[in-house]
Amino acid sequence: MFSSVQNGRALGSMIFARVVYALNWMNVGAIFYLMSSDLNAGVSGLGNVTAAFYLGIGLLQIPGGLLTAKWGPKRVVVIGIFVSSFSALGTSAVSNISEMAVLRFLVGSGMAFVFAPGIVIIARLLRGGKSGMGVGLFNSAYDLGGLVALFGWVVVATVTGWRASLALSGAIGVATGVLALLFVPGEKTGTGLTASAGPLLNILRDRRLILIGLAMLGFDIGNTIIPGFMILYLVNKVSVSGTLAGLVTSLVVVIPIFAALWAGRAYDRISRHRVIMVLAVLASAASLAIGAYPSIYAAVACAALGGVVAGVGYTFAFAGARDFNREGAEYEGLAISWVNSIHLTGSVIPPVLFASLVESLGYPQAWLWSGALTLLFVVPVLLLAARWGR
Repeated sequence: MFSSVQNGRALGSMIFARVVYALNWMNVGAIFYLMSSDLNAGVSGLGNVTAAFYLGIGLLQIPGGLLTAKWGPKRVVVIGIFVSSFSALGTSAVSNISEMAVLRFLVGSGMAFVFAPGIVIIARLLRGGKSGMGVGLFNSAYDLGGLVALFGWVVVATVTGWRASLALSGAIGVATGVLALLFVPGEKTGTGLTASAGPLLNILRDRRLILIGLAMLGFDIGNTIIPGFMILYLVNKVSVSGTLAGLVTSLVVVIPIFAALWAGRAYDRISRHRVIMVLAVLASAASLAIGAYPSIYAAVACAALGGVVAGVGYTFAFAGARDFNREGAEYEGLAISWVNSIHLTGSVIPPVLFASLVESLGYPQAWLWSGALTLLFVVPVLLLAARWGR
């Protein structure tokens, strides 16, 4: 798989960075039930903090893609890791929910500079530059980090306190930035490039990229609500321990560790990508509907099915975004960033909406209405071509 020892070290540093990236993405939602009393905030506070994070990670995608084209992916990845990690470190010292929201916005802003150039780096380090396998590997690393966040970090925060746990995850993130700086090779391609208006506009106007970004919103509803709210829901409404709630919720990231790798291989081999995407959106809606039943068994099914959706759906979508790019290799990151911007900016709405529905109608209705909303995003999938691999 690797073309050299240097590639192996570079790949290892990127995978480790991706694991910790996911840890700093998900750990706040996982331990919020421990934070809520100190910050005097309930489910609406969690919704606002989550929305602020997605706003940051969504709005900065295009600038991140442009900088990737101008400076090359390594520089942008390193900058993003440091910004997100130092901001995550800062969340350990907040005194109220407003400060937490601002810092989570900055965490998301830094992460916006990591994902798209990270995919470019991973794909180029693998022999043959296969889109599916590269994205599948990168997404599996993310899900491994999510497992640490949703289960392991509940234990860490319970033992050390939530502030110490956030300080630790931020510090580990800084360390991954140092490793990426040392081991990921710099690139001549793209470095110093002035991104011209023509390719930029072509990417922003590409119907296929817009449709796949909109289609991903069908995955985002479940992927923001299940890992973000399930632990708080199980602790407060189903009356289970935080550790058990974290273990159950972690299925949404355990399963994609394997599902993403399978999906990466499948993407490179099959010819009807649209069918898989439709099935993934339908499964996402079903997982949320299952969550409406207040029991630990329904929660297990909800998280497990949501994990299958995340592993398969996102892998197909991001691999497709890379393959849709027709503006040259230096614009791969920009194409992925544009798709990421569409779906992540749209992800600002689900956590706020879900929290509002919980407060007005209760958890069962909030889960059901979220599932119904997900079904709308079958439409952009159906408007895509059946096959889009290179």
